[in-house]
Amino acid sequence: MNARESLWRRRLELEHRSGVLRDRMASHGQALQPAFHAADRVRAVGAWAIRHPWVPALLLGLWMAKRPRKVLGLGWKLAKGGWWVWRVTRARKVF
Repeated sequence: MNARESLWRRRLELEHRSGVLRDRMASHGQALQPAFHAADRVRAVGAWAIRHPWVPALLLGLWMAKRPRKVLGLGWKLAKGGWWVWRVTRARKVF
């Protein structure tokens, strides 16, 4: 067997090994498939909500009509948290 045949055989072995490793990596990636699917669904719902802003506003209005104290309390907590984040970031010159 000369050097050329040896190199050719080595190349075929490496191509086969590469294919095996590629298949193995693809099978390992299947474990992450549900997480990626969930992330895609979240993005799709967000895009839908941006295209149809009246639906979240309607739901918030209905919730506000049913439980105004709870909604206002939650809004107050969110506002306080936002105020705290704004103060911290301004003090540290983050933005």
